[in-house]
Amino acid sequence: MADAPGTSTQVNRGVAWAGAAQAVIAITDLVSHLLVIAFWASQGDIGLAFSAVAFYVLLDTAADFGVTSALIQRDDHTPERVSTVFWFNLLVSGGLFVVLLGVGPLYGYLMGAPVVGWLLIAYGGKLVFQNVYAIPFALLRKEMRFDEIAKARIVAHTAESVARIVFAALGLTVWCWTLAALTRAFVFGVIMQARHPFVPKLVFRPREVIDYVKFGLRTAASQILFRLYTSLDQPIVTATFGKELGGIYSVALFIVLEPVKTISNVVIDVAFPAFARLRTDRAGLISQFLQFTRLNLLAVVPVLVIIWLAIPELLTLFLAKAEWTAADVALCVDATRILCIAGTLRALAFVCPPLLDGIGHPERTLRYQIVATIAVPGSFVLASQLLGSHVGMLSVPIAWAVGYPIAFGVLQYLVVRSIDLPLVAYVRASWGILGCCFAGFAVGYAVSVTLPEVSDLTRLVTISGAAIVVTFLLVGYWQKITPRSVIAAIKG
Repeated sequence: MADAPGTSTQVNRGVAWAGAAQAVIAITDLVSHLLVIAFWASQGDIGLAFSAVAFYVLLDTAADFGVTSALIQRDDHTPERVSTVFWFNLLVSGGLFVVLLGVGPLYGYLMGAPVVGWLLIAYGGKLVFQNVYAIPFALLRKEMRFDEIAKARIVAHTAESVARIVFAALGLTVWCWTLAALTRAFVFGVIMQARHPFVPKLVFRPREVIDYVKFGLRTAASQILFRLYTSLDQPIVTATFGKELGGIYSVALFIVLEPVKTISNVVIDVAFPAFARLRTDRAGLISQFLQFTRLNLLAVVPVLVIIWLAIPELLTLFLAKAEWTAADVALCVDATRILCIAGTLRALAFVCPPLLDGIGHPERTLRYQIVATIAVPGSFVLASQLLGSHVGMLSVPIAWAVGYPIAFGVLQYLVVRSIDLPLVAYVRASWGILGCCFAGFAVGYAVSVTLPEVSDLTRLVTISGAAIVVTFLLVGYWQKITPRSVIAAIKG
């Protein structure tokens, strides 16, 4: 393919920019969450807040309806079609806001806390506002202007982290997550309009975007199902075991799956437009898919290794002044470590839906999401009922570790079938990175066992440092991924 070298370089540079942005976002997000949890928000506050927050990404997806994804995947845009997409999304998001006016109070009543319903209604206003930046954001991604997107995200998410702390310090502990999300949306919207100004034409031609809507419906259905089944665990824990245990579970969930999602977004943001561009080049698709898989594993699994090894010290340090007891910390540690199993599989899985959607098969992504929506929440309910009396809240993390591999297996089958992926190549590409991470885990665990009685901070730094050094030394020696090779790939 004639433009393959240019595409490869754009992809590598996009990953570099997205990686830098997500690193800043992950750090500021983690620090702000831990500060809020340590100094202001109680376990009950966290449980109530996340009973609503758990559905925010689902609502974002439903409000977009997947139509803007068609702007990235297709090449037949006209100003009238783009404007019609805008007005279509505005109608959908406005309708969703109206639905939340009724569903929000009902959900708050069912959860025994009216404030949860008001949180959803407030977020509904954000769904309408996000149309300000939805089109510019999609067009920037299509044009692979990832440096501009990265800078905008850094500013917007930093504003969100600062706002979260400020609102919590002002006493709005249950509201601080929602108000911070609204702050991020406003800042991101202003920047997106500045970088890619867009004013819709006063035209609405539904017939011209029928194909966009068909593509978007399949993509949105998949995303909605994904957000749904990954959002139900927290409300189930809170409803079954109480808001305090719901708060403890929310912290464990945030520590594990939020970094996985945040780091994986580095690849996802670049992967979909890259796969869409390479959709007629099977060899290029396979090569890019394997590269993205290795990159995502290398970015995510070492973080999960550190979390598993050092989570007791991390929680003890940050929750020293909070209301958490030693039993609360121990319970959160156990839940976190169990969730690391699902986190590893999700690191592999995140690359797959952008591939299926990018090559024009969103219906296959939908099949996977249907299986996952049955298997994973079904596991939550069954585990909480069958194991709840024995292991309590830990039954839901166990359900993640048991139910998600079922859906993961279906997804891998669909990917292999779609691009005729050689299994040997896939295993070889994945195993090398996983092997390096396992060696780092083994060394870090040995250090944690043999380390004398020292401060939690010293243990945290020493255990994490040993695991990371061994992992990346092996990655450089065995997998030939070094700073020099990375810089060369970015330069093209």
